[in-house]
Amino acid sequence: MPELLARDTLSSHRWRRRLVPNQPFVVGRSTKTFPVYWDKQVSSKHAHLIWNGTRLEISKFDDAVNPIFFDSRPCDTFHIDPGQHFVIGHTEFLLRESTPTMPMPHRSPQTEVTIRPEEIRRTSFRQTPGRIEMLTEMVSKMTASTDHEQLITITLQQLLCGIPHATDVLLLEKKHDGESSDFYPVAWDSRDGESTPSGTSHTLIENATNSQMCVLHVWPHETESAKSEFTMIAGHDWAMCIPIQIKLQQQAAIYISGQRARLEENLTEVELLQDDIKFAELVGSTFANLSRNMALERRQSQLNQFFTPGLLDHVSTDLETFLAPREADLMVLFCDLRGFSSAAEEHFDRLIPYLQQTSETLSEITSAILAERGVIGDFHGDAVMGFWGWPAAALENPLGCIQAATQIAEALAGPDFLTTELPPKAGIGIASGRGVAGMIGSRDQVKVTAFGPTVNLASRIEGLTKPLGVPLLLDEHSVNQLNQHPGMSANKFLRLGWFRLAGLKQKTQIFTFVAEELPWLESFSDALESFDQGRWTEAIEMLQVVSDHFGPKHFLLSHMAKHQNRCPADWKGTIERHTK
Repeated sequence: MPELLARDTLSSHRWRRRLVPNQPFVVGRSTKTFPVYWDKQVSSKHAHLIWNGTRLEISKFDDAVNPIFFDSRPCDTFHIDPGQHFVIGHTEFLLRESTPTMPMPHRSPQTEVTIRPEEIRRTSFRQTPGRIEMLTEMVSKMTASTDHEQLITITLQQLLCGIPHATDVLLLEKKHDGESSDFYPVAWDSRDGESTPSGTSHTLIENATNSQMCVLHVWPHETESAKSEFTMIAGHDWAMCIPIQIKLQQQAAIYISGQRARLEENLTEVELLQDDIKFAELVGSTFANLSRNMALERRQSQLNQFFTPGLLDHVSTDLETFLAPREADLMVLFCDLRGFSSAAEEHFDRLIPYLQQTSETLSEITSAILAERGVIGDFHGDAVMGFWGWPAAALENPLGCIQAATQIAEALAGPDFLTTELPPKAGIGIASGRGVAGMIGSRDQVKVTAFGPTVNLASRIEGLTKPLGVPLLLDEHSVNQLNQHPGMSANKFLRLGWFRLAGLKQKTQIFTFVAEELPWLESFSDALESFDQGRWTEAIEMLQVVSDHFGPKHFLLSHMAKHQNRCPADWKGTIERHTK
């Protein structure tokens, strides 16, 4: 496993960072992840780094003051292979491959002690001078962590600092691999800051994690081991394992090993290591609590992207249960920006500014949905899906959906979006019906979404906005629900005809929203009635008084023109759509 070691050549400050392929990070004095805070010659953001799976690529920021030295020469852009290093100020950065030996079985220890966490907390430090100050400093450093990786680094360093005869410390996490379920090392540190732990006891880890108690193993000293039936692990004559729970219900353990001092007076191994056990348990429990808090804050931050601000603050039941997937009566809004792919290709030379503009537009859409107490269901590239009817038990305010839709349409096309001369910048499709909605995903990654026929229908209706030239369309079920609401006027919706949309068996009656009274609306409705009943000559004549800027007029005329303006003998009043 590749890792980057940062070491201050003038002090004991250092950190180790595991590298993930194609996951960039920034080195700097005040960067969020692993800041080089000890070196004033390092700029606030000094270099951009990325591990490509083979080598580490480094690029100096233009505004970084001091140079980066590689191979004794200043370099702005370069790469290094494992075993090589570069220098900024008085800090050395070493890239190395480092994989600790997996836990291995071994013969029983000379002494095994199992201690309950509450027993550890009840005991007092034998030698209190310096311990309280160290614990105070530890808490201050750990609570200042800005992310989980940094918290792990500080925790491991504090364990080595507070347990003088510990040489190695590892964080183990439970991984499920097929039928097996074992603990694997995910982070580690050593007394010298460079060496890699060379062995851990599978028996010790298993005993501790199965019992959920701190377990201590003691082996004979090196001078005694040759004539003893007990075998040391990787040259260590003691090791302890403390089971903890981190993140969101992630089973983990802290494994510490080293060379203990010789027994003094009449002290037992446990009495000799009593202070170290207590210190390790305090650090481990503090780390576990902070890890869970960070995970909860991260999940809360993720969820806040989907829900109306404040919605989750009043959940009195278990959050997981409240947000669990379940069937519900939904009103789904699907909004897609027009021309994103072609515009991105056209503006390739200034792609970043264009993407920023697109992001701002998407933010307007999501803000409108959240403002009307909707839920952000998903992002599909340049499209947003929002819905109403979950997590509340019922669709409390169907007006929120149409209000959000009209806000979006007006923001992108103006208040006269039905008769604008320009093509719509976005299409909005709304459908209502039964569906499944809820929070899905892993412990750390959250996704809130809705799925089912209603979602598919909303997407198909959105696709119909382009040929009709209207930015906002609804199905009949949505219109019926909205018309039943006392705050909605029945004449706010204009029927546009019957359609069988691509991939769907059932026909759908499509409507649009009318924001203002228009003199030709009645003529269009009469023309559509004649069109449905096959009186196409009459329909064509009635459409002549409809505004030329109204897209559905041209859609109907074009459809009839394909049949030479003669109604087919098998006409049933439904327009078949074979493409999205």
